[in-house]
Amino acid sequence: MNRLQNQLHKQTFLQGAIILILANATVKIIGAIFKIPLTYLIGPSGMGIYGSAYEIWKWLFIIATAGFPVAVSKMVSESTAIDNREEAHKIFRVAFCLLIVVGLAGTAILFFGAEIFVNLIGNSRARLAVVAMSPSLFFVAIMSAYRGYFQGLQNMIPTAVSEVIEVMGKLVIGFLLAYLWLNKGVEYAAAGAILGVTSGTLLGSVGLYLIYQFSKKHVYGEMQASINKKCKVRSAREILRELVRIAIPITIGASVFSLTSLIDAMMIMNRLQSIGYSESQSLVLFGYLQYAIPLFNLPPTLIVALSISIVPAIANALAGNNLLKAKATTESALRLTVLFSLPAGMGLFLLSGPIVELIYRDVGAENILQILGIAVLFVSIVLVTNAMLQASGKVMIPVRNMLIGGVSKVLINYFVLGMPEVNINGAPIGTTVCYLIITVLNLIEVRKVTKAEYHFVDFVIKPFISAISMGVAVVFTYNQLMLYLQSNSQATIGAIFVGANIYGLMLLAIGAIKKEDILIMPKGKAILKLLNKFGLMK
Repeated sequence: MNRLQNQLHKQTFLQGAIILILANATVKIIGAIFKIPLTYLIGPSGMGIYGSAYEIWKWLFIIATAGFPVAVSKMVSESTAIDNREEAHKIFRVAFCLLIVVGLAGTAILFFGAEIFVNLIGNSRARLAVVAMSPSLFFVAIMSAYRGYFQGLQNMIPTAVSEVIEVMGKLVIGFLLAYLWLNKGVEYAAAGAILGVTSGTLLGSVGLYLIYQFSKKHVYGEMQASINKKCKVRSAREILRELVRIAIPITIGASVFSLTSLIDAMMIMNRLQSIGYSESQSLVLFGYLQYAIPLFNLPPTLIVALSISIVPAIANALAGNNLLKAKATTESALRLTVLFSLPAGMGLFLLSGPIVELIYRDVGAENILQILGIAVLFVSIVLVTNAMLQASGKVMIPVRNMLIGGVSKVLINYFVLGMPEVNINGAPIGTTVCYLIITVLNLIEVRKVTKAEYHFVDFVIKPFISAISMGVAVVFTYNQLMLYLQSNSQATIGAIFVGANIYGLMLLAIGAIKKEDILIMPKGKAILKLLNKFGLMK
């Protein structure tokens, strides 16, 4: 029992990142299992309703919770760095009470204001879905407190477990309700799917509560040792003030961008109608955008694991005045971000048509996904660099940069969506330019703060050589398999398999991946030994 508890309570930054990457991969696979058949069940119009409700919810969700997990994680990490466990737990208690209030307020606003929100977005059919989603804000707030606390202890297992529980509840309950309510109309089916999201957050919060209760004995044992060392503990008022000071700028930055997305959703419907599309046609096109978004979000969501793990890692290094460790962690995270996200984005760009045909049996989202494939690299870098700046205490810099990017997105979308020859494709164009701008601004600031060095060969040349080699292999393989097999499904899967292997081999061949990268992986020593045996590791 003690051995398991110790495993639950300590991982390194990179171990935590691996745990979250695996959890996020599981979550996204399960999410796809939910989203893909859901598109068959409710179609583009239903997905348009689902997407509208989700955009409204996401804005309030970010306002209610975005900054607090980061704030709790940072403060807990700093307290544990000086072995003040009593204060770390007090930070959790204060945050938990605060987030209960915030969650209840968010739920009330969304529930009672549903009619107002759906009228503003121009989709009155989404009201029932918004109401169904409102209680989830309360449960998400509770999860935020638990996740921030455990992440501050550099323990990513509870976050990973709760994410899997949450998405399983969403899958089972959401799809079942959507199926059962479909005979009442697509609005009810979409609301049923949304209610699955609410059910998932309830189950996730229960899971975190049980994990906390299980590990409480160990936590209190460490806290008692801290008390015996007579560490000074800040008052609840001081902790609350610090939580709010850290969380509010992060929340503002995140909510600005979420508000931009909400304005974007409103703009899409209105601008499409301004160039001759009917409301029903506009809803279908908006639904196709919802088809592309889950595929686009998959690679960056896996990268979120790095951003979650990097906050306590950098905060801990800076609290200990270990600038070399902070610099090394920053460079490692950025390099891994490029290595993971670049091939994923190129794959979506080159195989956008085959992928949407494989998954949805409908190529309506092909051009949207192709454009979004370009944005994958930029979104991934933004997620990680935002976390770096927040962990370094520069919480207002991401706010400023995201505001600049968000305004650019709104302006670009307004003009490009209004071009009949571009129409719905204007939305992914605006997204790509927006994240490119934020990426450049963030990288400049990260270099100033951490003194990180962006080695051109390691960060650009080697990854791009590997990705281009992969791209050539993917296109050639797909065309050849289509010629002989006449099956898009088999050709797409085969091309992805070949491309992934070519990319991995190229990374090894040109030394883009290093020994230390292999060693941080599960069974890293065994993998490295095998690679050395075949002469694949330089």
